[in-house]
Amino acid sequence: MVLKIVPEPSGPAAGAIGIWETEHQGAQIHETGWMVLPEFQGRGIASAALALLIERARSDPTFGAMHAFPAVTNAPSNTLCRKFGFSLLEEEEFKFRGRTLRCNHWVLELATG
Repeated sequence: MVLKIVPEPSGPAAGAIGIWETEHQGAQIHETGWMVLPEFQGRGIASAALALLIERARSDPTFGAMHAFPAVTNAPSNTLCRKFGFSLLEEEEFKFRGRTLRCNHWVLELATG
């Protein structure tokens, strides 16, 4: 599920956020990711969108945990992971379009117990 981020009902899209199933180290996981266009950054839009996505995922028993893989150099996204209670598991390298990316692997347990 990938959703368009629209801060104002009649306004333009500011970016996208989503959660999807993927394979990681031989296991099926639910990965999340987000992107906010430069002209909308620094306004709390990604934070509001992530809060809504977490709320929605928590209400769906399909999602036991949410994983995020922001680049180690992406301070805003790593800050969002900390803010929302994700636990940092490790740094990992990924091959993407011929490049090696160094990412943090964060996980948020969604079950409210």
